[in-house]
Amino acid sequence: MKKTLAFTTILVLASLLCYGQSGLHVYTGISNAKNKDSRITPEGHAHKGYHLGADARLNSGNMYFVIGGQFHNINYLAQNSGSFFSIDEKMRWLKLRVGLGYNIINFTDKIALRAKTLGSITFISKYPELQEAPFQNYNSGTAGAVVGLGMDIYAFTFDIEYEKGFFNAVNMVKGTEFDFFTVNVGVRF
Repeated sequence: MKKTLAFTTILVLASLLCYGQSGLHVYTGISNAKNKDSRITPEGHAHKGYHLGADARLNSGNMYFVIGGQFHNINYLAQNSGSFFSIDEKMRWLKLRVGLGYNIINFTDKIALRAKTLGSITFISKYPELQEAPFQNYNSGTAGAVVGLGMDIYAFTFDIEYEKGFFNAVNMVKGTEFDFFTVNVGVRF
């Protein structure tokens, strides 16, 4: 409950900060997570799911600050096939992100190719306790670094991001970092 309240507070503050600034980017998309430990994510498997997010773009111009958050629902147990939207056992992640965005090419004043580099602090807010799961002692938080490419076309956006996990997701088990690959579409206000 506290984590959800903190996430909501951050989103509201980001919305207030970008009033009169560059804007708020609201989006949704698919998530594909993999763990380095083959007991958690066997070869050829992934933790598929979806996410919702909002990023505030602060400052105008070709370089700007980004502050935002994401909510991910992914499959707790890795699967080798399946839908991103059909999740059997939910694992929930809240990600708070901050960093820089860059317009690489401005095709017009309404169309731009952009990139981003962000730091991410992640809270693992929920996971089921299943007997068939290899571990039951997940840490409450991790961190990572995000790189991404995106496109602004008028008010519509498209982004592809990769997040490299830095800390172990499982308590006292080395090599259990999660990496995320996400694709999303959204609108910018």
